[in-house]
Amino acid sequence: MAKFLLPITDTERETMKEIVELDAMANWYTMLLQLRADRSQLNDEIDVIENQIKDAMGEIEVGTIGGEPVVRWTHVTTKRFSQKRANQILSGEVYASCVEESTSRRFTIVEA
Repeated sequence: MAKFLLPITDTERETMKEIVELDAMANWYTMLLQLRADRSQLNDEIDVIENQIKDAMGEIEVGTIGGEPVVRWTHVTTKRFSQKRANQILSGEVYASCVEESTSRRFTIVEA
């Protein structure tokens, strides 16, 4: 196992169905860690720049450069279903009949 991965505990090993050794992928893993760090820094820089532009726009929705529209900052109204509120209003049985369970996979990085 690569030295930058945390060791797998016996408890974790028992709950895992299968384990695959990724030693041949160590370079890809290292690159992934670096790219994620770069992305985080870039996202921070993007947020700063976007906020500066938004501050300059105030309540105006379209910003131009050389007379051409280059950014839009529009008001958007959305409606979302509130599970918390539905659970409070509906009986437990009715609420439970409306709930659908799904399974997905989550990719996470194990960091020391």
